[in-house]
Amino acid sequence: MFMKERVAPHLLETLPRLMHHLPKSHRSSEDVVQDHYKVKAGFGGEQQVDSILKRARFSYIAIADLQLTERFCQIDLVVLTPAFALVLEVKNFSGLLSFDEKSFHMKQETRDGKLIGYNSPVTQAWNAREELKMLFERLRIELPVYTTIVPPYSSTLIEQAPSDIPVIYGYSLNHFISRLPQTGQLKSPSELEAIGQLLIDHHSPLPKTDYSRVYWCDIGQLKKGVLCICGASCQKLSQRTFVCSSCGMKNLDGYERAI
Repeated sequence: MFMKERVAPHLLETLPRLMHHLPKSHRSSEDVVQDHYKVKAGFGGEQQVDSILKRARFSYIAIADLQLTERFCQIDLVVLTPAFALVLEVKNFSGLLSFDEKSFHMKQETRDGKLIGYNSPVTQAWNAREELKMLFERLRIELPVYTTIVPPYSSTLIEQAPSDIPVIYGYSLNHFISRLPQTGQLKSPSELEAIGQLLIDHHSPLPKTDYSRVYWCDIGQLKKGVLCICGASCQKLSQRTFVCSSCGMKNLDGYERAI
């Protein structure tokens, strides 16, 4: 059961609007496109893991996108079972991944052979686990906390996997959870719900970001008015209908995209 469902990040709506109005010649134009791709891929991967977990046959409570109060600690998914809590760090990357345990760094080789470096998800997963353990201690919740990194799709290849935190593909997630140790006194369904509610009570959404500063864009640099999908300005034909001054395409949702 999901006590807190996943909500689409606001960037899925705001970044396409920014792409639509930001001139292609702008210094941050390509950054906006790439960031939108990453946000869309990340959310899609998280949705895939959610759907797999919802097919599980064991008893659990799930909390998606948990942001712990007063801590910069965002957890993709927390799974509470009668015997333990599991922190899931979902990473949707294509190509080949290699984890360097000495430098805590991750390298991605894309399908076209490009190499990209990232902060290791191992550190992120470890931090999330430790923060949740500390919160459990403060709340006097006796429940072991495990963690795993989850590539949602088996098309992602792992060349060097970390040794201290397991990497489990999405399709094997429920099998992995069913094999984790179940020791100590098991929590009742009502106790699990109470723990889940405590975690939700400690959730604090991140403050909104001023993306004009992130992407170095001023309001005056944005293209104004109703725009066609080709990027040209549109002329108003009626209360709802606009027509592109360049390609002649009619536009019925111009106001919506312009806001």
